[in-house]
Amino acid sequence: MIDFTVIQQAFSGIFAQAITFIPRLLTTIIILLIGWFISRFLSTLIKRIAERVGLDGILQRTGISGFLDRAQIESSGGDVLALIVFWTIFLNFLLIGLEYLGLQAAVDPLRNVIGFLPRLISALVMLVLGALVAQFLGRTASAAMASMGVEFHQQVGQIVNSLILIMVVIVILQQLGLDASIMINIVTAVIVLTVAGFALAFGFGGQNVARNVLAGYYAREYFDLGDTVLINGEEGTLEGIGTLNAEIQMADKVLIVPNVRLTEEVTVKKL
Repeated sequence: MIDFTVIQQAFSGIFAQAITFIPRLLTTIIILLIGWFISRFLSTLIKRIAERVGLDGILQRTGISGFLDRAQIESSGGDVLALIVFWTIFLNFLLIGLEYLGLQAAVDPLRNVIGFLPRLISALVMLVLGALVAQFLGRTASAAMASMGVEFHQQVGQIVNSLILIMVVIVILQQLGLDASIMINIVTAVIVLTVAGFALAFGFGGQNVARNVLAGYYAREYFDLGDTVLINGEEGTLEGIGTLNAEIQMADKVLIVPNVRLTEEVTVKKL
């Protein structure tokens, strides 16, 4: 015979638990609604501030926008920043709600995610600032090489920019708690091999290259393009001063001379 007393007690226990749980659930829903409104308000505020300061323009100049385009991320920089702010705040309210409900199994993983977000935000800030610094130093190096007449000055600027960006990425990976030792070893090996290559090149004739580069720098201080010059008793017009050589238009030919000869043997014809 069925013992209805046991069934009645079971349903009574379930009903009592439901009665106790419903107020907690309603409180959690209210917490989440408040969290959603606060997160929405602050993320919208951050987006407007980003638009005011021209965040998209900064990302465009640093090349980060191009990276986002290649990753098929069509949102603007302000939208991405607002999304990060929204979830950073809302997940904290979600954590409070889950703790209030006593769902500890979901609380611990969520707490780990929330603990990672500040490091992610700081990494993004470091990436933007590092890209700006890399761009500035790359342009500075390029301008310095251009002032010395180095024809590959743009490539020098790009190399400086890339090296600094790589170092920034390594720092960011370490900030995120990731192992960057492999990348550090690769970058170190590339730098060592590059320096060794330049040292060997300098040892096997690179001195003449360096002399011509420096001579070109001083020649630009002394000569002007279009000057009428004398070389070996012949008259010509100075057409250009390159990284290593100068171009002189003679009466019947174009004469290419090393910059060292330009500074040592060529004189400007006095009118």
